[in-house]
Amino acid sequence: MSLTRDFVKSHGLGNDYIVMTRFPGEMTPERIRLVCDRNFGVGSDGILLLTRASEPFGLRIFNPDGSEAEKSGNGLRIFAKFLYEYGYATNRLFRIQTLGGMVTAEVYPDASNRVDRVKVDMGKATVDPVSVGLANWEKPFVEELLELAPDLRLKGTAISVGNPHFVFFREELDEKFMREWGPKIENHPLFPKRINTQMVRVTGPSEIEIRIWERGAGWTLASGSSSCAAATVSVMLGKVRSPVRVRMPGGILAIEVSPEQEIRMEGPVSEVMSGDFSPDLLALLDSAGK
Repeated sequence: MSLTRDFVKSHGLGNDYIVMTRFPGEMTPERIRLVCDRNFGVGSDGILLLTRASEPFGLRIFNPDGSEAEKSGNGLRIFAKFLYEYGYATNRLFRIQTLGGMVTAEVYPDASNRVDRVKVDMGKATVDPVSVGLANWEKPFVEELLELAPDLRLKGTAISVGNPHFVFFREELDEKFMREWGPKIENHPLFPKRINTQMVRVTGPSEIEIRIWERGAGWTLASGSSSCAAATVSVMLGKVRSPVRVRMPGGILAIEVSPEQEIRMEGPVSEVMSGDFSPDLLALLDSAGK
């Protein structure tokens, strides 16, 4: 069956997205922000829009601030579940084209054909400064100092897993620091396209714990691409061995990192609801476009 409602809402470890096959009217930043608003709209960490209904399936990802994202690990698991359960994908293994490149997803349906776990081949990570989107920086930004204030410099690594990330390590995680400095890192002049940020604590030979500031979304309970970036940098620097268990406030993801920095991510996914936009919300969306 294909989707007959306006949207499906699902989450991966508390990171929730609205899946849609069509958007009412022009998809402007103002309208995206309204739909994602938790008080005046449906409420979500973003929108997943189906743009091609046959393999390779097409996906566009929008942040709650109205901007467009290249890739989302949790979003891809949610989208893969949606494609399989609503009959768009008939095989367990299929490809999805994103702005950040082609990925392969494998779903694991239960006896009732419901999907509660998805594995995604996230592609290859790179520290190439052009791919990461660094400004006026010609070499890989690996364990370099990022100046945030005259008296604050932060050692970290900039890496792309299809979207850009800044990864730094701490012996103890500090939520207050991330909430205060995450926006400043996101909008640092070195990152003209903005960047996602992960604070990482190594907790075992193959385990890390992270806190996340997500570009366009802010403080986030969980993020698939952030987990991939943090795990890859941790393996690359010899701090842990693959496969890596990544702990976040929302839960745990399993990340495999090959010697060539090819990444595979596996984790849970759950549908919350499906529904239709009310006439009142549709009127608000119409007025938001004027």
